[in-house]
Amino acid sequence: MFDRLWPPLVLAGLAASWGVIPVIVREVGLSSGQLAASRIWLATGLQLLLLAALGGLRFPETSRRSIVVAGLLLPVHWFTFFQAIETTRVLVALVLVFVAAPAMSIAATRVLGEPLALGTGLAVAGGFVGAAIAVDPSNGATAEGVLWALASGGLLAAMILTVKPGAADLGAIRFGAWQGVIASVVTLPWAISAVPDIDGDLGLVLFLGLGLTGVSGIIYLATMHRVPISTLSSMMYMEPIAAVVAAWILLDENPGGRGWIGIVLVVGFGIVVGWSNDRAARLAAEVGARV
Repeated sequence: MFDRLWPPLVLAGLAASWGVIPVIVREVGLSSGQLAASRIWLATGLQLLLLAALGGLRFPETSRRSIVVAGLLLPVHWFTFFQAIETTRVLVALVLVFVAAPAMSIAATRVLGEPLALGTGLAVAGGFVGAAIAVDPSNGATAEGVLWALASGGLLAAMILTVKPGAADLGAIRFGAWQGVIASVVTLPWAISAVPDIDGDLGLVLFLGLGLTGVSGIIYLATMHRVPISTLSSMMYMEPIAAVVAAWILLDENPGGRGWIGIVLVVGFGIVVGWSNDRAARLAAEVGARV
């Protein structure tokens, strides 16, 4: 029982801790590109040190394509995510990014061979209805922010589907470190330009890069392949909830009645998608075992 419960609980805790990231993005004076690059370089440096200590610095023989694709997707996802936070309300940005979770469940049927439950389509539609309710132009939603958030959500879905099999093949630290190396090469110009601009934000940048990315990223990659993509998507919904609460408390962004209705619908229908697919996967396995 414990072996089945601890991975979802760890993933839920990580997702909740990531809810403070939008607050850091708003507080730090770096551009989205500089902040994404700083986060990548700090996390990758930590992961490479750990990998060196374990004697695994040789470039992997397998999952090379996954490493390269994930390394290219990572900085673009974070850049668009930070742009969304900077250009619209945290609620709008997070709700729209995390409609990617049901999309992952659907894409998994093609990419990872995981089954899709019959009722998933209705739940996905319900999630998009919730997102539409939360995106209130009269309460700070902007067209630019909406577009950045939707782009970030699509990139997130593609990245998770790429990372999941790679991390299972190579292990968390090895895959994460080499993914970070690719991302670091891509973001080198922004990392260099960020050094003179950090000023008094060094503590927050270190916390974001080392704590909320480096350490938590290792734990995430070590855990995510232990659960089906449906369960993974469900646990991810802790992040938008935590982010909305953090923005309300620390940034004085009151979600309002419409905002809370929207996020409840997105989270609720997202969990329905995840667990309905999980049930379908168990039934398919039982049928296969009897054949």
